[in-house]
Amino acid sequence: MDKKESTESWIERVYNKATAPKTIIICGFAVLILYIGLVGIGVLVAALTKPPYTIWDNWISDLGSSDHTAVPVLYDLACIFAGTLTIPITLYLEKYLAPIPRITEELPPPHRWSYRLTGIGFFFSMIGSFFYIGVGIWSGDRAMLNGVNMHEICSFGAFGGFAFAAIFMGLALTISDRKLVPSPWNYILAAYGMHGPILVAMLNMTGIPGVSGPFLEWALLFAILGWIVPLSLFILRHAEKLIHAET
Repeated sequence: MDKKESTESWIERVYNKATAPKTIIICGFAVLILYIGLVGIGVLVAALTKPPYTIWDNWISDLGSSDHTAVPVLYDLACIFAGTLTIPITLYLEKYLAPIPRITEELPPPHRWSYRLTGIGFFFSMIGSFFYIGVGIWSGDRAMLNGVNMHEICSFGAFGGFAFAAIFMGLALTISDRKLVPSPWNYILAAYGMHGPILVAMLNMTGIPGVSGPFLEWALLFAILGWIVPLSLFILRHAEKLIHAET
């Protein structure tokens, strides 16, 4: 153990391990493969049950209910894996999008909003991740806890957290000097993050004549994935570059 490691607290050591490029590579590929794979298989299994599951007639949470699928644990695990594995990715994003300066002079005025926006986006991202873990724990079969619908609370927290995180992280991407997402993609992704998920979330609240509620909920999930998946790929690209730079 070198001198630097010996002076670090256990929290700093855990943080450094969690945000190490190799950790991010593992978490990034794992969450993309496991989440999309488990949800996809879950939908396929549910579609083969009777009555068949469809995204027009069935809520997403029905994938975690034994009334609608033979294997509800698939969706439960997908939520728990996604919520857990996105935490290191969020920490990494904050670390390199708005690194903490050693002295005040290292924080010039144009960058102050980058720190503020990233901090708010980080807060909402963590809310989204933790509540998504809760969605898997309190699934359709275990929705209630002492008379409280924990599944509904966690669902609102997860979708709301990720939707608001997209707004503030998107804004931060446009003004940050740390180009995790290279230009012009940072502006394109930021524009989508600031408008896409929150717009679909508002449509879920107001409704659209002739469009089912379950379909709008699925549309919100796809809208959030439309932000998270491209951003994750850029983060993986950044982490891989750091790994190559170290070798």
